[in-house]
Amino acid sequence: MVLFVWLTDDTVVPVGQARRALRTYAQTTGKTNRARRQENARRIVDQFAHPSATYQQRRTVQLLIEEGERTRKPDWEKLHSALTALCSPWRTAGVPLLERGIGRPDMPLTVTDSIVLKVAAQRLTARLGAEEVREEDLLEARRVHRIDWAQYEAARSRQHPAGTTPRFFVAPEGVEARAREQVHAYTGTLAGMLGIIAQVATGAQVGRVPF
Repeated sequence: MVLFVWLTDDTVVPVGQARRALRTYAQTTGKTNRARRQENARRIVDQFAHPSATYQQRRTVQLLIEEGERTRKPDWEKLHSALTALCSPWRTAGVPLLERGIGRPDMPLTVTDSIVLKVAAQRLTARLGAEEVREEDLLEARRVHRIDWAQYEAARSRQHPAGTTPRFFVAPEGVEARAREQVHAYTGTLAGMLGIIAQVATGAQVGRVPF
């Protein structure tokens, strides 16, 4: 909540306190109980699963995500392969076919894109946990985030990727969930501005994990 207040108001939380809050956020992010891990995994499976995906494909991804969150050391290679099979179950190994994406029809998020963002987030949290990000970068990312977030909120109700990802753009319920969503969006903006996403994406190739 400290970070949410900092993101929405310039007068309450000083940037130094926000930086310490980001350190705490980075050190604790991903630490969840078993029920939360299962719920997070189910949500991701529901987002990516193609209607023709099998129970076994869904279950494999579910277990890989849960284990990755439990250990905080995901097996990106296995997860990428399993998610690809879940998202595009018609693909044939070794044959370059179109890969299904989720989200906006004009800007689909592929499995590779998703893994890139997750790896970038992991690298960013390491830097935030060590307080290696400058305050001026935190402030500039906040400025850009406010613009982007306002545009996203204004367009949110018009996003209807029918047939791909139901409820993908629906706002979460509850103040805490909404605050968590916005902080997560801010860290994505920060990772982009620091060049972390571009660095990870450069090392990624279609059908392969970023490292």
